[in-house]
Amino acid sequence: MPNKEQQVILIFEQYFGKQLSFMCAGVDNTLKKESAPSCALLLSTYTEVLGGLVTGKLRERGKTKENFIAFLPYMGKYYEELQERIDIFGEVRSKFVHEFSLRPSYAIWISEKTSSRMGLESINDHLNFHLREYYRDFKQGIENYKKDLGKSDELLACFIHALAITS
Repeated sequence: MPNKEQQVILIFEQYFGKQLSFMCAGVDNTLKKESAPSCALLLSTYTEVLGGLVTGKLRERGKTKENFIAFLPYMGKYYEELQERIDIFGEVRSKFVHEFSLRPSYAIWISEKTSSRMGLESINDHLNFHLREYYRDFKQGIENYKKDLGKSDELLACFIHALAITS
């Protein structure tokens, strides 16, 4: 008999595993084709989607920023601190969704291999979006979220509410 944490992982896989595999396949395909703007759009939007699972407000209007920000802690403290300094949501996610572009002082990079640098770097009002690195941090965020999901009844309730799971 699986323990509670294992049961929760099974629930996650049952109700969100297929969607997550489609999401990752989309990112993988845009990285292979070096379609940087599309990849950046997917990653920033998927950050919001995972945040919607965290808050339980995935399907609620007007909660996009709250959802986006809610997933950043799972990606690492660095992203939380960066959001406090530059509003990643507004400058990256919203710019892509509504304009399909960034500010001219921002750049999107696809490296040959994932490096140790962070996925987003802000240096003197210049933002570098390193796609492979952000994707690495995003995937680690999913693993961190899944671990917490098995330990928190409140987080599990938000997940269930976000996906409208009924018994």
